[in-house]
Amino acid sequence: MTQAITGIMTNAGKGYITARALENKGLDVKELVLANVPNLNESAQRNPNEKMPSALQIVHRRDIDAKGYVDANTVAWAVILEQDVGDFDYNWIGLVTNDGTLLAVDYLPLQRKRQGVNNVHNRSFVLKFAAAAALARITIPAQSWMFDYSPQIDAINSVLLITATAQINNMKRHIHRVLEDK
Repeated sequence: MTQAITGIMTNAGKGYITARALENKGLDVKELVLANVPNLNESAQRNPNEKMPSALQIVHRRDIDAKGYVDANTVAWAVILEQDVGDFDYNWIGLVTNDGTLLAVDYLPLQRKRQGVNNVHNRSFVLKFAAAAALARITIPAQSWMFDYSPQIDAINSVLLITATAQINNMKRHIHRVLEDK
């Protein structure tokens, strides 16, 4: 399943990338910040002058777990919110550099993260800009850590459908036999 890239690079992020390129330094992306911003419309146009939400609105900060390139002009950073992380809701994510620059931002429908078995969130932030992989100094393909489970899920769904259909047909035959015996 392919999702559209809805997050944007902030103007501060563009300035940061320009400065790092001129200094011949790679991008130093540190963390993904999650916030619950009241009345945020996930469909609204992203604000390139966005600032960090207030400390009261920030619900979680997580250092980047993985980074990779999709192609020469597209890079991704990812975090894993394990089952022991929570409880909080978030609708805003920001990609932040080591010096505190808000590099990029996105708005989401309200996401609920709760502690508990099998409640793991994988969040990736993908940015597309000219020579992104080279400027970010990312040499690992994102495909090496981004795995698409769709084929396995489709196979499981297919088996479930076949099993459910067989059970319904067996019950139907049994009901017909019972009704015929009366």
